[in-house]
Amino acid sequence: MKWLFLFIVLLNAAFLSWHSFVQDKPIGEKESVYGPPVSEKIHLLSEAPAVTEQDYNAQISYGEGLEDALSKIIDQNSDDYPSLYCPRLETEREDDKKQIIQTLADFKWPYTVKEVSGKRPKFWLYIAAPDTPAIAERIVKELASKSIDSFVINRAEMKNRISLGLYSSKERAEQAKERIQNVSGYPVDVYEHMRNVPLQQIDIAQPVDENDWEQFMSRFDLTRMMIKVEKNPC
Repeated sequence: MKWLFLFIVLLNAAFLSWHSFVQDKPIGEKESVYGPPVSEKIHLLSEAPAVTEQDYNAQISYGEGLEDALSKIIDQNSDDYPSLYCPRLETEREDDKKQIIQTLADFKWPYTVKEVSGKRPKFWLYIAAPDTPAIAERIVKELASKSIDSFVINRAEMKNRISLGLYSSKERAEQAKERIQNVSGYPVDVYEHMRNVPLQQIDIAQPVDENDWEQFMSRFDLTRMMIKVEKNPC
């Protein structure tokens, strides 16, 4: 009995020691684990999330509404802000320049004028050289008696040709040719060539819309004027 009692005591002492050791052992910190909301599905980067028919229709409706709204804004801005021009007019003749400047003054538009040079087509009227200088002089006197200005050219390659004038318009040159031939009875030739001439560039120094520009140009008879027009955007 004595040994049995001693065995039980030792067994209890061992149990108590083990229990104390387990309670004193530090418990490691529990690491937090990220978890998505239960209602949201996780997709791998290589996977494309499935789109339901309801979501797809909602996206289409939203996109169409945005596109319509943007189109309306663009159309409205186009109406509110019409195209504007900063035109340039270029003329060779002084009479045309005066008419343009007078019209600019009527419209109260600011402008600048600059002289430049450029090539323009010219149309020279002449009568072919006769056999001798004497005959050429006789033709010039005959033309003068019929109010036709002319002179004899003395340069080698054109010697004895009778010059009848230089024209800037082919139409006017053809009209003059017909008139001189009918009055004088001599055949007249037209020679077209490019020639360097002084030009006047007139820049309108303010933006002009299409309606104002049409009203401005309606003041000119373009069939009689020799002008070049550039409708440059501002």
